Amino acid sequence: MKSFSAYADPLRVTISGSPNTDKSVPAYFYEQILKVALEKTRATDGDFIIAYNVHGGGIARDRAMVIADAGIDVMWGSATKERQEQMRLVPIDLLKNLNNYRVLLIHKDSKNDFAQVKTLEDLKKFTVGSGEHWTDGIIFKDNGFNVSFTSSYWGLYKMLAAHRFQFISRGVHEISFDVATFTDLGLVQEETLLLKYDVPVHYSFFVNKNNLALADRLERGLKLAQFDGTFDRLFYEMPSFKEGDAILKNSRRTLIEIKNTKVD
Repeated sequence: MKSFSAYADPLRVTISGSPNTDKSVPAYFYEQILKVALEKTRATDGDFIIAYNVHGGGIARDRAMVIADAGIDVMWGSATKERQEQMRLVPIDLLKNLNNYRVLLIHKDSKNDFAQVKTLEDLKKFTVGSGEHWTDGIIFKDNGFNVSFTSSYWGLYKMLAAHRFQFISRGVHEISFDVATFTDLGLVQEETLLLKYDVPVHYSFFVNKNNLALADRLERGLKLAQFDGTFDRLFYEMPSFKEGDAILKNSRRTLIEIKNTKVD
C-alpha cells in the first residue's frame, strides 16, 4: 500500500458548475458519487479537494476543457464512441442502466395524440425537441426523426409549451424533475410509451485522455462503493432515480426500441 506524507499537497479535482445541495437535481448525485469515489481511495491515494469552475458554457465547453486539460478535470455524460475517443472513460455506469430507457415530456393537450402511437414509425410523425449537444437528440435524428435543436436549456421547454415541437425525450430518471419544474408551462409526462435503445447508453465519468491516475482512482473508488453498498444507498436517496426505477419495474407501457447510433 502506498504511504502519503501528511504534508503532501491534496489532489485538486475541478468540475463544472457550483456546489449542488438539491437532491431533486441529478447533478447532485454525480457530484456526491465523485466525492465518494475519492473518499474511498483517500487512504491509498491521498487527500483531495473538489473545486468548481463556473464557466457557463454548457456540456460542449466542459468537454473541450477536459480534452485540453484546461480547467475541468472530470465531467459526466453519455458514453458515446466519440467521447471515448476524445477523453478517457471511467467504465462504471453511474445510472445503473436507467439512461437506456426514455419517456416523453409533452404538452398536456397532446395526450390523446400520443395514446395512438404503437410503433416507431407512428412516433416519427412527431417532431422532437433537443438540446444542441444532447446525445439523445442526435440518436433520434440518426433514426429519421425531425429534430429541433436549441442551445437554450430553458428555451427548449418554453418551445415545447408553445407547440414548436411535440415532445422531448427524457431519461426515466429525469422526467419527475422536469414535470415538477415545468408544470406551470402545461408540460406533463406521457404515460403510454417507453423507449429503449437497442444497445445501452451508459452514463459515466470522463477525464483527460492522459490522466490515467485519476481515471484509475475513480474506477477503484466506485467499485469499492458498489461493493460496500454506498453507491446504491446514495443512488436510491435520489427521488427522481427511485421514480425512474419504479417506472421500469411497474411499467405497462408500449415498449418501442430505437437504434443506438452513438456506441459503435
